[in-house]
Amino acid sequence: MSDQTPYARFPGQVIAAPPCRMLNANMYGFFIKGNIVNIQQYIDETLNVVPLGKDRFQALMSYCMLTFTDIENIKPVTEPYASQGWFQETDIIIWIPVARMQGLKIKKIYWYPAFICVNNIYALVNGREIWGFNKYLCDYQMPSIGADPDLFSMTVDAFTHFSPDTKMAPVELFRVEKVAAGEEKSLADLSELLKEGFDLMRAEVDCFKLDLEDLAKLVADFFHPQVDQLLLKQFPDGEGQNAVYQKLVHSPSVVQKLHDIKLYGHAFEFTLNQVDMFPLQEMFGIQVGTQSSVLNFNVLFDFNQQAAFELTSED
Repeated sequence: MSDQTPYARFPGQVIAAPPCRMLNANMYGFFIKGNIVNIQQYIDETLNVVPLGKDRFQALMSYCMLTFTDIENIKPVTEPYASQGWFQETDIIIWIPVARMQGLKIKKIYWYPAFICVNNIYALVNGREIWGFNKYLCDYQMPSIGADPDLFSMTVDAFTHFSPDTKMAPVELFRVEKVAAGEEKSLADLSELLKEGFDLMRAEVDCFKLDLEDLAKLVADFFHPQVDQLLLKQFPDGEGQNAVYQKLVHSPSVVQKLHDIKLYGHAFEFTLNQVDMFPLQEMFGIQVGTQSSVLNFNVLFDFNQQAAFELTSED
């Protein structure tokens, strides 16, 4: 970061230092239909509030990628944090692919983890404080490695309906259920995933400034050689009105090893519930109710989460 003021570490504080290495990240992915107008508005209200010269960020398609990822073993790689221990983490993320536009030209494509829920406080605190991940705590259900991918769900503590008398309580925000069995095809590499999967996406995906070749590269780049993540890192002042820090940062997730890749022929249904505190219909245009997901997959891999670096107009 550009601020050279040393970070004051409280004794016993849980803030570690990147990078972190992640082993056996078991990721299930589903593409969910949203609305490109809502998605662009979300980008404008977050990423595009930070001046970056004349560059702006643009939505690329009306679909969001929903992932459930159980990471078996995480630990920092630098001392003294590497010797303090390791932990398990589950991330449930809604990803938006975005383009950094220079005029009418795509300068670079990023994956924007726009909405994230995790299962432990250590992951939440470090993710928000160091990287700027928009994380919230949750409970969840998902299959373990090699199990039947039959049910995925996420529950959050939230105000289901805003009113003066509403008490915060656990509520299921969404779920994904397998409704019909199909083939599970193990693939040798990501090129096979693209070959098998994009015929499904061709008729479904409503793209903006993105042809099939660009879309193939976008998904391939998600796993190799790294995931280029774009984040809005910010902290509010004491009145919660202004930002005392607000920057766009880039943090690559560098894939170390791909253990297994599967493309699912199963039919899955995604169900979204109305929760006023997390209005995904307003945020991303994902309709409340049930829809079929497309390009459903499972990838088991190891990766390293690198430090976050501020983006500038010169990058």
